[in-house]
Amino acid sequence: MTPLLAAFTPRTLAWLDYVLLAVYFSLNLFIGWLCAKRKQGSAGDYFLGGGRVAWWAGAISVFATTTSSISIMALPAMTYMNDWLSFGSSPSQALGMILTAIVFVGILRRLNITTVFTYLENRFSPGVRLLGAGLAVLLKIGGRMSVVMLLPSLALSTVTGLNVYLSICLMGVVTTLYAMEGGFEAVVWTDVMQVVVTFGGIAVALWYIFHGVPDGLSGILRAGAADDKFRMISWSFNATDPTVWVFGGMMLASAITNISDQPVMQRVFAAKDAVAAKKTLLTSTAIAFPASVVFFFIGSALYVFYKIHPERLAAGLPNDAIFPYFVANELPVGVVGLIVAALFAAAMGALSSALNATAAIIVTDVQGVFRPNATEARRVKLARRTTLVAGIIATGMAAYIARMGVPSLWEQYIKLAALIGGGFPGVFALGLLTRKASAIGVVIGAVGSIVVTWWVQTYTHTSVFLHGFVAVFSCMAIGYAASLLLPARDAGKKSLRGLTVWDL
Repeated sequence: MTPLLAAFTPRTLAWLDYVLLAVYFSLNLFIGWLCAKRKQGSAGDYFLGGGRVAWWAGAISVFATTTSSISIMALPAMTYMNDWLSFGSSPSQALGMILTAIVFVGILRRLNITTVFTYLENRFSPGVRLLGAGLAVLLKIGGRMSVVMLLPSLALSTVTGLNVYLSICLMGVVTTLYAMEGGFEAVVWTDVMQVVVTFGGIAVALWYIFHGVPDGLSGILRAGAADDKFRMISWSFNATDPTVWVFGGMMLASAITNISDQPVMQRVFAAKDAVAAKKTLLTSTAIAFPASVVFFFIGSALYVFYKIHPERLAAGLPNDAIFPYFVANELPVGVVGLIVAALFAAAMGALSSALNATAAIIVTDVQGVFRPNATEARRVKLARRTTLVAGIIATGMAAYIARMGVPSLWEQYIKLAALIGGGFPGVFALGLLTRKASAIGVVIGAVGSIVVTWWVQTYTHTSVFLHGFVAVFSCMAIGYAASLLLPARDAGKKSLRGLTVWDL
């Protein structure tokens, strides 16, 4: 007879857990304070660290930027409920990052710029630059920042009783403060610390899972394989399931999307030279791929653990809360606080990078267009104010949507990213890969990609992993066709030297 599922009751944190959380948040603020004492007399210092950040720290920061609470909580939930068919997204993104490093980094590094959107003015026009910058800010504040704060807050509230709004405010306030005061250097070095905390917490959690399963790791692999939980490849020729073909499209889209991702490219521009910049991206890939294996494996391991101990699993538990539930109910006092800090750290790494990148975009691409002669002191002042305002808005939005019930925040974020700004990387691709692209043509392509992506999301069952591919390549196809029909007035006269792969 199968044991009845336990009634669901949140386990409150102990005083030692709260002490560890307080130490973690204080350490973030301390790093921000230390970095604020470094030279920050110019926007270059504030946004790129004055070239002082080591490439390996930049690589860890890229990993922290692209990995968030979305990964550390939603991916285990996915493999807990299903199998590893979605794992193809990891090698796709890894190969995409490698292509970005090899093909595009050298070109963009030669331009000596702070934000990727500066390239768009050099290649097309100030209007295209402002459009790209505006979409990026909208997506970061209205999408990514809110989601990475909301997901762990909801899950921790469910399993520990920790107030969801308190969690959001803690992450929002602390991250905004150290990002505002310490700038880019504070973001990078807190990222390094947060990655150590995150994987320290995950290692401890896995140790307890192994000891709760007969034969430990081999027992998990054997039981999971018996239930087909490790199935990860599908050669089915369709666009609705996570197949090899879908992930092939995702890889191509990722290679182009990375170019327009200011948090990632900011670390490229902060490296001392092109060689260090490429090492930054390649090393981040070497970290990210095995890390994704760990994230997926956690879900499978938890499936086996609760199959063996079904009486320990509560009824009515949301999928996204499975990993925090295990932490709160199976680990001892103190260890719980450490891993809750790790969940916060995964969110705050992505959040701080988005805040600093948003400030860089506003100062460089908005103020830089309308007030190009602003003094460095005014630029740094605006940077700090922008970080503060962006943090307040993102925190408020996360609190506002806290009551929304969505089946998977991770999938919702992918859809939102593809719809709002997913096609715009196609503008960069048109600029870098073609000579015929015109300003009016790429704008038409960007708008057209939103319409196409909306139609695909609304009227088809296309896999969510393919939405980015649809957005990027519809932008490129429509934009290139429009450019041929509506060429730039100065076509053939404007120098493209150093702006395309054909004009190096």
